Amino acid sequence: MKFGVFLRKERELRGMTLEEISHQTKIHTRFLEAIEHDDLNVLPAKAFAKGFLRSYARMVGLDEEMVITNFEYCHRILQTTGETQSVRNPSETSSRHRLVFLTLMLIIVVLTAILILYYQGYLTFHWL
Repeated sequence: MKFGVFLRKERELRGMTLEEISHQTKIHTRFLEAIEHDDLNVLPAKAFAKGFLRSYARMVGLDEEMVITNFEYCHRILQTTGETQSVRNPSETSSRHRLVFLTLMLIIVVLTAILILYYQGYLTFHWL
């Protein structure tokens, strides 16, 4: 189970809404939703995220240190596996490289054809 899903289920078990938590903690619902959706890129710096999590845990009645420890563990896993949104998907990167390579090859082939035609006399350039 993902970290945010666990927090959402715990909140729902206690019959609380994000709006209630937002009102009590003064944390914008956008950040609370990001926490529950494991969208760490929406959150401000890691220190703020920890503060948000402590307040969230306190409101829901969870052990703050356990929540922070789990957050740090999940955050570390996301960084090492490259699942954050700031890191490109390897297949996306390789297809992008392939496109650049094919484009360069096409340019080289066209320039080579133009040079061959020019030197064989089939193509002339008239400069103004």
